[in-house]
Amino acid sequence: MNTTEKALLLATLFPDILKELVLFIQEEIEHQRKYEKRLRDVWPRHPVTADDWFGIIQDVEGVVAHFNVDLHRSPWIFSDHLFHGHNAIFSIHCLIRYLKKKEQCPNQLKHAINLLFGDDILFVIDVR
Repeated sequence: MNTTEKALLLATLFPDILKELVLFIQEEIEHQRKYEKRLRDVWPRHPVTADDWFGIIQDVEGVVAHFNVDLHRSPWIFSDHLFHGHNAIFSIHCLIRYLKKKEQCPNQLKHAINLLFGDDILFVIDVR
């Protein structure tokens, strides 16, 4: 399965959580934008450069702005636009961060995300 198919499966199995996931992705975008200057200053040597990362974030921002509520109303729109191509890098990062930050996350959702996308954050950058 590719990332779009995995996201469609996740969205189909857990349609009630899509709104929360989209809101979390928006929060992560805001968080990344808030610390963009600092993140760029301390960006590690990594195949994904800071310019790549913030370019992906900009693309995901555009998807969220364009599709808005359709992202959580339609599993197909959610998966096709947030988990297609390079957007999948940030979206998967957000899913895994969601699991690490949300203590009340249902076990089935946790297991599904771990099974489909893993549980390793792409990279951790200390902005302090």
